[in-house]
Amino acid sequence: MKTFSFIGSDKNAGKTTALNFVYRRLWEAGTDTQICLTSIGINGEDVDAYEGHLKPRIRLYKGSCFITAGEHLKELTGKYEICFSFSDFNKLYILGKCLTDFQIVLEGPNNKQEMLRLKTILKDIFPKSCLLIDGSVDRQFLAHPDISDAFYFALLISDRKEQIRKAEDLLFSLSFPICSENQKDFLKATRKEETKSLLADDNNQILYHGNEIPSLDASLKNVCLKYKNASSLLYLNGALSKSLFTFLSPLKQLKVVLDNFTLYQNVSVRENHGRRFVPEILLLHPVTVQKIFLKQDTRAENKIGLMIPENIPLHNLFREKPHEIGI
Repeated sequence: MKTFSFIGSDKNAGKTTALNFVYRRLWEAGTDTQICLTSIGINGEDVDAYEGHLKPRIRLYKGSCFITAGEHLKELTGKYEICFSFSDFNKLYILGKCLTDFQIVLEGPNNKQEMLRLKTILKDIFPKSCLLIDGSVDRQFLAHPDISDAFYFALLISDRKEQIRKAEDLLFSLSFPICSENQKDFLKATRKEETKSLLADDNNQILYHGNEIPSLDASLKNVCLKYKNASSLLYLNGALSKSLFTFLSPLKQLKVVLDNFTLYQNVSVRENHGRRFVPEILLLHPVTVQKIFLKQDTRAENKIGLMIPENIPLHNLFREKPHEIGI
């Protein structure tokens, strides 16, 4: 089973439109792979908060499958058949198969453990399947390779500085190199599910192992200061926040390994009050990007120049009005 997650650089970036675009083309291809759709939590609002117009909804096609909370199916009787009921979750989730075309509100598990359980059950029922997840950039577990095989990104081009920065940060995080095989093997053998930070020297001797949010962990900071003149590796499974950035930025002997790229999102560590982040930033889990979809804000006077990684396909899905592209 292959899983693809859809992430937007910001609200109203066109994530759902991108999902609809990819989904429709998979369905039109007519392969024997079962297509299934779900979402991290409830998939979005009805109205674009900035533009004020109705946002696109997800329209399912006959033969496709979906996973959503049972409460969203009250008015869809006769349009689907139930394949499985996930009754031992926090909510009642239904795996259904479409008997006709219809629009739907998707809602799936909102944490890693439940999503993994859901995927295990789905794989048993439809071993040859493709799961599309309407995701969110602030759900870090999506970046774990057990959840997502690859990503699609919807990138908003705006004239608003804070959104430009979010788009820049997203693109910048895609360029981080992967840590070495030795570093990867060490971290995977040492860290635990609850690990939030881990500091080790060049001989893989653990100097600190923390379970507290890194930016709030005073003990972590004390240990980093204690070994600031020694070459060391700091693994973070929590956000590289601005305060943590400021603290770590001058530590020349430090290498920072982020568990995944989402820990960098919207942090702006490249520059902060004139500071330069000296430690090298690496990733434990690689980022596999299928495609980037561009959306230009209708209030942006000029296209903002963003550095798109050369190895990632780019598609200006929104060259025309997003509601006029046949979705």
